Amino acid sequence: MKLSLKKQINTLKKPVLLVSTLLLLFTSCKKQDDATIPLKTKMVGKWEVTKVETTVAGSAPTTVNGGSSDYVDFKSGEDDIVEINVSPSLQSGSYSVTVGNSFFISIVGKLYACTPTQISDSKFDFTATEENATPSVVKKYYLTR
Repeated sequence: MKLSLKKQINTLKKPVLLVSTLLLLFTSCKKQDDATIPLKTKMVGKWEVTKVETTVAGSAPTTVNGGSSDYVDFKSGEDDIVEINVSPSLQSGSYSVTVGNSFFISIVGKLYACTPTQISDSKFDFTATEENATPSVVKKYYLTR
């Protein structure tokens, strides 16, 4: 028994449609790799301070080890607020992420140009250089979650 051409085409449409739908579904549900996730998305949230190393030009670095209540909290919103609590001081300011792999923190009337050296789900290290400071001031933050 021979099927007509029209019936043969209709019979093939269903499996082809099913296979096409499955291929489209699997290719469109690709997980973002770490390199394509925006910096702001990775850094937002509360981080515990492991330590902060501060270097003033011409002096040896000083290190402050973080305590259990020390944190840096990058809040996402219209103002992009950052809170830095390194005992005994709590400072609040704002931050802005630039295109690429850097950001700025404005806190207590000072502007810091920041570059991440490491960022993952559990670790965030960055270097903050105070703009227009004489002598130059560089802070290295070591954070964990």
